[in-house]
Amino acid sequence: MCFALGMRYDGGRALLKTAVAVLLPFLPCPLLACSAVSCINGGPEFRRDFTVVLKHEGKPLQGASVEVTYNTERSVAVRFYGVAGSDGTVRITGLAPGEYWLNAELLGISAAYHCFHVSQRTSGNAKHRMTYKWGNFAVATRRVAGTLMDSQPGTGGTPVWNLVHRLSLPISGSKLILQNPFTGAVFSANSDRAGAFAFDDIPSGLYVLHVEGGRSNRDFDTADKLVRITPTAKGDTLLLTKSDPGGGSCGGTILELATK
Repeated sequence: MCFALGMRYDGGRALLKTAVAVLLPFLPCPLLACSAVSCINGGPEFRRDFTVVLKHEGKPLQGASVEVTYNTERSVAVRFYGVAGSDGTVRITGLAPGEYWLNAELLGISAAYHCFHVSQRTSGNAKHRMTYKWGNFAVATRRVAGTLMDSQPGTGGTPVWNLVHRLSLPISGSKLILQNPFTGAVFSANSDRAGAFAFDDIPSGLYVLHVEGGRSNRDFDTADKLVRITPTAKGDTLLLTKSDPGGGSCGGTILELATK
């Protein structure tokens, strides 16, 4: 689960506002990443000193980073940065009153991304300890092999028609890196002219699939996805589709991953 608050809210209806706040923790992280551009009511209240606990399948998650930022008039400033130790915890201390954003991730995969605030006078509701789970949205497959494609709007029609009737072009020359976050094992492959790639003889387990570079008729940013290799998976062929985000204000590349 990706815990997130702060999705864009343009309406004035209290009911809609409440519904968005309730549903946000259950939405996939990729959807939130390009929508979280403003903060609803400052987010939850945290104490000036608080602890972040990061876990995977109930166990401490070592090596995950936690970053606390705040917005200035010209840029985003980092107030705190730390890495979880063997106990999976990071301690943040001495935050001044104000509004902040918290981002926790490991190898490009988010565990948490949300706003929060620190009050001048700490209330009894202020949180002093937050626990986040990492690695819940892995795609299961028997083998990491498939095709990398570029999904882009069609041409020749109206803007709506072009968005619906999309083109799929193979992405060649991409470097794909498969990394086990717990053992440190790293494997690499490249996509060919048809966008095809394959990792052979990879042990079962949870991996982060990192895709960088490559082109169809345009270049791409990096993107990351979770993959779980298991002999009990239904599919053994992956379809990776890269596209530009739509409907939000973020740049970058979205990577969708499906199996068959």
